[in-house]
Amino acid sequence: MHNALNKLMALVSPPTEPIYGEAAWEAVFAELGNSLPADFVALVNRYGSCYFGEWLAVADPRSAAGGESFADAARYVGDQYREFRKEWPSWYPLAAWPEPGGFLKWGSTDNGDCIGWLTEGEPDAWPVIIWPRHYDQGPAIGLTATEFLLEWFSGNTFGRPELPDLGEVTCEAWG
Repeated sequence: MHNALNKLMALVSPPTEPIYGEAAWEAVFAELGNSLPADFVALVNRYGSCYFGEWLAVADPRSAAGGESFADAARYVGDQYREFRKEWPSWYPLAAWPEPGGFLKWGSTDNGDCIGWLTEGEPDAWPVIIWPRHYDQGPAIGLTATEFLLEWFSGNTFGRPELPDLGEVTCEAWG
């Protein structure tokens, strides 16, 4: 886990003045009813709420943006996904959090794609998956969040058209 984070930090420097949420991780986990993957916690502990490559926003789950907690935002995204799934089931095939194995968002792109996990099994085993806005749903990417970012920012777009080659990636504090 830390090896991927160290490699990511060597590739993309964290913000010089990261923006962190004020809640304790334990409070976030309690509200979710589950912990989050340890690699993601370590990533956020280093980068804070940030904007990678002027393309991908990752918010610190300990922040309450507009008074909305991470769990509140996750419920909203899950409800939205379920509504879309009712209308267009072939385009929205995933379970949505808090359903078992459901999609739980941790990042979003400038094109409106959502990046998250399928919450199957233990959090450290959750695979990354993209909920694309303009493309067909692809399979889960069997990597942690940090491994996924490292691969993507190293030029691997996983054959997914919604992931552009960002070239040299920078990271800015966001929030």
